[in-house]
Amino acid sequence: MMHFHNGDVSALLARRAGVPGRHVPFRESLVGGPVQPSLPLHEWVETRAAFLSEQYGEHLLRVRNELLEQESVIDRAHEEEEVVLWFEHDLFCLVHLLYLFSRLSKVRRISLIWCAEPLGAQSEEDIFARFDSRAAVTPAMNSAAKLAWSAFTSADPTSLNRFLSADVADFPFLRDGFLLHASRFPSIRNGLGEVERRAVEGIDAGASDFVSLFTRFDQKPPRFGFGDGEFLRHLKHLASAAVPVITIMGEEKANPPKALFTLTPAGRNMMEGKIDFVEINNPSFWLGGTHLTRERMWRWDGEQRQIVPSPPAAS
Repeated sequence: MMHFHNGDVSALLARRAGVPGRHVPFRESLVGGPVQPSLPLHEWVETRAAFLSEQYGEHLLRVRNELLEQESVIDRAHEEEEVVLWFEHDLFCLVHLLYLFSRLSKVRRISLIWCAEPLGAQSEEDIFARFDSRAAVTPAMNSAAKLAWSAFTSADPTSLNRFLSADVADFPFLRDGFLLHASRFPSIRNGLGEVERRAVEGIDAGASDFVSLFTRFDQKPPRFGFGDGEFLRHLKHLASAAVPVITIMGEEKANPPKALFTLTPAGRNMMEGKIDFVEINNPSFWLGGTHLTRERMWRWDGEQRQIVPSPPAAS
């Protein structure tokens, strides 16, 4: 029996609780950077390793080797009688769950522990009880996951819209998770995604240090599910743009970051809808399989709850 956990904490808890089998922490951050499953495996690993090492300040060779080993473990999972997936109701977990569904199609039996509360905060007794109550993945959930992964990795994100209006049978949180993902696209109001909007509003409200801002960003239970590094990556994006939205002062590499944040005049104008982040900067970033640039841009329409194509920004 093999278990995949979305992180080391859950894997460690399950081991301590005496849950039988091999416990593997899944270490990735597929909510950011290019996600192109059509690439051959070596190109997939190279692309992901380059992104992760650059964005998180990790050594490229080490990241590449860890990803290769992880993919090798996933490949060998078909030898197991059962694979158990331990994930939570947040966007970070959802994307990894969809990826593993796409990679584990040849496994004899896949079971799921799909938890609405953080697994890392639970007792060893609760962890073992969740293992005992694990459920087999249904055909309907498998089918939905396949379609959802295809939408998430599509070069045209409007394919996500089909998941935003109704719940999917046997797959709780899929719609809510994809709504969070869709909201990360630049808003039609000011070009800021939901993560950036929350960050800017938090700074404006007085949460000027990282811990205060991070705590305010994703209230309990966390539904984006971002760790310190992923949230800081978004803050750096706001600060490093040609026309920055915020300034960062302090030690970004400390754990947690000992940084202070302030709004720029441009950031305040964006909050008021007077200027647009996409229009005044030269965007180039990935959300799933979609590469957003000045020439190829999509926006989030919060009122319609839809992703919509956007005309190229004026030069």
